[in-house]
Amino acid sequence: MSTEKSRNDTRSSVSSALRSTRNAFENHPHWLFLLPALLIYLPFLVLPALGIFGLSTFQWSGLGTMSFNGVENFVATVSDPIVSTSLWHNVKIAFWSLILQAGIGLVLALAIYRFSDRFRQFFQAVYLLPMTLMAVAVSMIWGYMYNPSYGILNSVIQEIGIDWNPLWLGSQSLALYAIIIVATWQWTGFRVVLWLAGLDSIDESLLEAARMDGAGPLQRFRYITLPLLKPVAIFISIYTIIGSFNSFVYIWVMTRGGPGHASEVMVTWIYKNAFLQSNFGQAAAISVLLFVIVLVLSLLNMRLGDREAGGVNP
Repeated sequence: MSTEKSRNDTRSSVSSALRSTRNAFENHPHWLFLLPALLIYLPFLVLPALGIFGLSTFQWSGLGTMSFNGVENFVATVSDPIVSTSLWHNVKIAFWSLILQAGIGLVLALAIYRFSDRFRQFFQAVYLLPMTLMAVAVSMIWGYMYNPSYGILNSVIQEIGIDWNPLWLGSQSLALYAIIIVATWQWTGFRVVLWLAGLDSIDESLLEAARMDGAGPLQRFRYITLPLLKPVAIFISIYTIIGSFNSFVYIWVMTRGGPGHASEVMVTWIYKNAFLQSNFGQAAAISVLLFVIVLVLSLLNMRLGDREAGGVNP
């Protein structure tokens, strides 16, 4: 009798749970569409990311037992001169990527904005072509171009009569900037498309009214176009900065962070700590630091976006 009652209670609980789940999906159907992505995102991204926080408090070589060491990994991270050097290199990459990619992208977008739709589509496709290539392939191609013995860049320099044969990727003063040029070449086209979308959203009547009032091209750009492009500028800025802090492929393929640590960045140093030095706890601590930096930048992006939309009062 008790067994039958237990079965009935179990069936009742299961039926109640199913009804609750069905009601939840009926009341909030958007979760049903998010469910497939969440089933992949949670176990393969979120849970491992949370595991990094726990791993950062342990000393572990990847094999054998793990020993708890509290905040020692974080103390070592803060006192590690290579971490500060890598962070400074990330800041440099972010600064120059922002200046070059956003600046060149805006100039190119303004140059083709007045073209007919057919020409605009053609140039947009051309600008986006580099973005379709794998970063590894791009790094290898540019690595050959930078080669001081047979690279095309040094050959062109010699052909135009300049007596200079730089070691682009072998010079501590040039390596990081050579990598920035590669990233700029591949990703500027995406910024062009974003700027064009912003330009298309500007009401032509505002520019026409300013033109009738005697405003010249520079005045219209400064007082009308540029302020109205501010939301796009904020998005491009934060997107570029966050992407710069996640730089890895170009650097790892072309320089491995060298020569010395001249092009070392946070992600390459994390990789070296984990897989070359078997110091997974230290690598996890540096990853947490990088996570905090990217999180702050993401929150800044959200706040600036809300403020631009009028959601946050200054």
